Amino acid sequence: MENKKNKGKIIVIAVVTGLLIITNLLTFLVTASCNMAIGNKVLINTPSSTSAKNITKLIALEELIQEDYYKELDEQDLWDYAFKGLAKGTGDLYTNYYTEEEFEEYTSELDSEFYGIGVQIMNNEDGAVLVDSVFQGSPAEEAGMKAGDIIIKIDDFDSSNVSVSEASNKLRGKKGTKVNVVVLRNNKEIKMTITRDKVKATYVTGKMMDDEIGYIRINEFASDVASDFEKYYDEFSNKNMKGLVIDLRDNPGGLVNEATDIANLLLKKDMTIISTTNKTGETQTEKDVTDEYAKVPVVVLVNGNSASASEILSCALQDNGVATIIGEKSYGKGIIQEVKTLNDGSGITITIDEYLSPKGHQIHQKGITPDVIVKAESDKAISKLTLDEDNQLQKALSYLKQKIK
Repeated sequence: MENKKNKGKIIVIAVVTGLLIITNLLTFLVTASCNMAIGNKVLINTPSSTSAKNITKLIALEELIQEDYYKELDEQDLWDYAFKGLAKGTGDLYTNYYTEEEFEEYTSELDSEFYGIGVQIMNNEDGAVLVDSVFQGSPAEEAGMKAGDIIIKIDDFDSSNVSVSEASNKLRGKKGTKVNVVVLRNNKEIKMTITRDKVKATYVTGKMMDDEIGYIRINEFASDVASDFEKYYDEFSNKNMKGLVIDLRDNPGGLVNEATDIANLLLKKDMTIISTTNKTGETQTEKDVTDEYAKVPVVVLVNGNSASASEILSCALQDNGVATIIGEKSYGKGIIQEVKTLNDGSGITITIDEYLSPKGHQIHQKGITPDVIVKAESDKAISKLTLDEDNQLQKALSYLKQKIK
């Protein structure tokens, strides 16, 4: 009898254990593949059980806030900030989620004509509105605004900690209208009254200096910058150019391919332009593929606001011994972002690679140290400086004159 009872217990335990195994297996399969039905309409596919668990929590949290918060809330606003938080969870300043409106503005601002003050802005790591670049010939430049300024007030609007979209909407307006802006520069507040106008960014300018030295300034690496640079380069070469200054001061970067196309024009064939590495350790190296190269001495001017694509071009020329870098240590943004459009018109920028100089130096958070360090003596915008006021350009010209002799 006892053996029969024990057998019965064993069978029951075995059945229960089997049911638990099946249940756990089904739970694992459901949460691992993470096909979650919400209500009876929406199906969510998630990559892991952790994602499935947190999506369930997020939905519950959203419902709780909607039910208990003391005011009516915009449901889409809650979700937009949740998406922004997901991007910010990377801890990376340059990985960002944009609503449809913000993304349209982000992708069109560089190439569009619009009424505004003529700046490109971004949120820095503290959430402040940072002037990333000032368009040459723009109302902002005329008013004395500079890259690196923090916009803390727009008319009566406190812009010290708002989104780029909110700040842009306040800065834009009808042609001829005025906007009062307060910026923070070197811990000092500076007030400006700026008259809005049509803004069309000019990214490349150039001129021949004395002693047949060419000067080409690149404000930002936007579309067609490389071809515009080449036009000046060819024009100056046809005028018997004996030396070249490339001015990348206050250039925040932009399209990497535009910088590498210019490097292709100046480096010798098979010289390394840049190397990139990703989280898997996979490394890709880009080399010069053209027979063209600089046949005159080159100086590149940089400062603390020269970043990203500016640093790619600078270190490519520096490490290969093609150019001498003069000025101040560069910003140190050695990572590359990919821009992705989502199905609903929103978008995201994601940091996908880190780049290394041709000699393998890390650029991110380190910057490029000039061969000749020269601190700027004037606080004016670069394009507003006369030659007498621009001690860094003076140094570049004197250096080239010595090389030419």
